[in-house]
Amino acid sequence: MNDRVSHRKIRTQPLATVLIRASSAELITDIERLATVAGVDTATVDPKGEAPPAILTLTEESGTTRSVLASFNELFQPEFAGQQVSVSPRTNPADLLELFVAAGATQRGTVVGVLGGHGGAGATVLAAMLSRQLAQDGSASLVDLDPLSAGYDTLLSLPDTGKRWADVTKEKGTLLPGRLVASLPEWQDVRVLSGDRRGAVPSGDRTGMSVTTAVSQASAVTVVDLPRHALLKNTSSHETVTWLDHLILVTRSDITDLAQTRAILPLIPPTVPTTTVIAGVRSVGQADDAAHQLDVEACPLRFERTFDGDIAHGMTPGDRLRSGSARDIKRIAMRVLQ
Repeated sequence: MNDRVSHRKIRTQPLATVLIRASSAELITDIERLATVAGVDTATVDPKGEAPPAILTLTEESGTTRSVLASFNELFQPEFAGQQVSVSPRTNPADLLELFVAAGATQRGTVVGVLGGHGGAGATVLAAMLSRQLAQDGSASLVDLDPLSAGYDTLLSLPDTGKRWADVTKEKGTLLPGRLVASLPEWQDVRVLSGDRRGAVPSGDRTGMSVTTAVSQASAVTVVDLPRHALLKNTSSHETVTWLDHLILVTRSDITDLAQTRAILPLIPPTVPTTTVIAGVRSVGQADDAAHQLDVEACPLRFERTFDGDIAHGMTPGDRLRSGSARDIKRIAMRVLQ
């Protein structure tokens, strides 16, 4: 069996996000620098050449090498259809960044939610291991959307540098995806957004949703660690659940844990593809028995007996590359990205 995980296909787009039709090397460089900050991809062609389709097209204005005419593809931004605006990367960089954000909002990577069926299910550990696995073949981010979370600093041994929720929520103006993701601490090639002693994601508004959207525009895969109450329709986190590309529901095999998980299964939106994971089992057969009790198909996630001791001694989830849990996570990743 080929266990190689690949999600490159999700970043393959039939059209560029931003198409630059210019001949001035200086102008092209200015535009590409701003595109990098905004986290959008670009393609460049000669102004007189054949233009491939794109969401946003920037055409070098005749008689100048300092400005471009910006126009949107009406299929993606119908409110701008037929309109053009002149903008200079040097004198109006903020205007061009706003256009990039609007273009990038139509493109995003895969967003995977991880949610525990009960307290102590192991959702946070699974989310960390999954994002680490996915980062081996592309860009991956991990976002903690639990307003009661203490953060990932201890679990993942995160560096002191990089922004946490308390820093991100203080920022004013438009969230620039590329700049936001680059400002986050990095763990095993994964960009991580979590809380710290100053607090976690704000509850009661759309901050978590808007920030996750921005992160997903600059990441091939974004793994979101969700609180259980996100399944309730009257919560601020529920909107995130409805637009997930995949949801992973994590539970243990104890009778009481399965009873709690069974109670929330009907709350999962039927339009969201869902994988149930039985965590902490010692064998595949034990996971199959738990799945039968829930009347679902499920994947096992075995944890080594030394797991708690490993974390206490400074190891992080997924450090044991040849373990049963590493093989299980790889298979879960392949299932999520099918």
